[in-house]
Amino acid sequence: MTMQESAARPGARPALSILVPTFDRDIRPLAVELLADMANLPDPLAAELLVLVDGNPALAGQDEVLAMADARGLSAAFAMAPRNLGRSGARNALAGAARGEHVLFLDADGLPDAPGFVARALDAAREAPDAVTCGGRTGLRCPPAPADARLFEAHSRMREWLPAAARNLDPAGNFLSANFQLRRALFLCAPFDARFTGWGWEDTDWALRIAPHAPLRHVDNAVSHMEHHRDADWLRRLDQSVGNYALLAAAHPAAVRRHRLWPLMRALRPVSGWGWLKAALLRPALCPRLPAELRLKLAKLRQAMVYAAVIRG
Repeated sequence: MTMQESAARPGARPALSILVPTFDRDIRPLAVELLADMANLPDPLAAELLVLVDGNPALAGQDEVLAMADARGLSAAFAMAPRNLGRSGARNALAGAARGEHVLFLDADGLPDAPGFVARALDAAREAPDAVTCGGRTGLRCPPAPADARLFEAHSRMREWLPAAARNLDPAGNFLSANFQLRRALFLCAPFDARFTGWGWEDTDWALRIAPHAPLRHVDNAVSHMEHHRDADWLRRLDQSVGNYALLAAAHPAAVRRHRLWPLMRALRPVSGWGWLKAALLRPALCPRLPAELRLKLAKLRQAMVYAAVIRG
């Protein structure tokens, strides 16, 4: 893995490393806002920005971001992975390259909801240094979804775009890897499981494994999810995540039995191989003329059928 650094990074000893993996997402919009927050800190070198380009040498923007960091005397770096490491591997590699006592993981498709995001993250590290702190995700800054991308938006409103008070009712169940922080040493002792490849469930597995070792707390320091997932693409991702769900079910059977979909999965297990029924559910789930809430229920029913094939008990 090769590294490009700003001039200030070699001598910096940050308290917080902000870690962002990306494959094809332009990192510049997020970097501009993070660097502005860092420049406004009492000690601008209290935080560093470290981005991993995950096996995509064609991605542009690195030189521009490093030039912005140099102009303000900030600590920033780009790591270049020679091959695609995936969601788990990329985060693990970033933590290994970080220099901060605490690490803050962000997804590349987010933007802070409000200025001062980095200062609030540093405050959270000081307030609860031994906790896993989750800042949350919203759609505050994202424009409304187009007609063919309303399923994921409806799901996000119901399950992800929640205030901290609601998320703290089930800290592990509401964990999202899009915006969380903890001590670097703790993460290195319990990294993401690299067996989870592709999309889905690696964050749930990690939260369940880390919960016995550190409290999970949710605060209101959110980022907006700035990407719309097309309905057909999102349902395809749910289908492709079944292998990861099988890993999750094998590792955490008791937790999986508490999932909202569990009763449906058990009921639908005898018909989980009925391809014609999955196709019949898919058509109305993708119909933009139907209400998004109804379509989401049909999509979840179909997801339960797909997952039912890999559960036991």
